[in-house]
Amino acid sequence: MIDLYTANTFNGQRVSIMLEEIGLEYSAHRVDLSKGEQHLADFLKLNPSARIPVLVDNDSGTSAPLVLTQSVAILQYLAEKSQLLLPESLAERARVYEWMHFHAIDIGSTIFSAFYLQQRIQPTQQQAADQLRQRIHELYHFFDQQLAKHEFLAGEHYSIADITALPAVISQQDKLSSYPNLMRRLQQLNQRPTVQRGMTVLDRGLSNAN
Repeated sequence: MIDLYTANTFNGQRVSIMLEEIGLEYSAHRVDLSKGEQHLADFLKLNPSARIPVLVDNDSGTSAPLVLTQSVAILQYLAEKSQLLLPESLAERARVYEWMHFHAIDIGSTIFSAFYLQQRIQPTQQQAADQLRQRIHELYHFFDQQLAKHEFLAGEHYSIADITALPAVISQQDKLSSYPNLMRRLQQLNQRPTVQRGMTVLDRGLSNAN
C-alpha cells in the first residue's frame, strides 16, 4: 500500500496521475497548504523541507517504509517499480529523462518564480513576473516542435515525460493556444480516465483511490 501526501499543485497532480496510470493501490492524504499543514510536526517528519508531494511506499521490499520526496524522483521510482511508462532501452530512457527534467527544471521552476514574485512578496514584482511568464511560453515552443515530430514528448510512446508536463500545461492552456501540437496532445491526454481521476483525486474527497 502506498500513502501519498499531496495537494492540488502541478507536482502533486503528476504523482496522482502516475499512480492512477500504473494501477497501484494507494491512499491520498490532503495537505492543506493554505492552512500551513506542510509545517506541522508530523509532516516535517516525512519531509523536513515542508514540500509536497511525499510518497510513502509500505511495500518497497525494505525493512522500513520508503519515504520519497521530489515529484520527478517519485515518477521515476514508480515507473521502475511497476515497469510501466518507461522505455526498455537506455537511449530511449535518456530521452524521457531529458524531456521530464526540461519541464520540471526549466519550466516548472520558472512558473513557481513568477507566482512568487506576483503573489508572495511585497511589493509585488509584476514586471519581473510577466517577463518570466513570457519565457515560459517561449520554452513551450520547444515542446510544440517536438510534438510536431512525435506522438508523445519523448518519442512514440506515452511516458513519465508526458505526465511530468501535463498538469502545468492544463493550467496554462488558455495562454498556449498558439501551440497546436501541444494543444492536440493535451486534448488527447485529457480524455484518459486515469488522467481525469489523477487530477481530481482530492476534489473528489477520496482517501483511498482504488
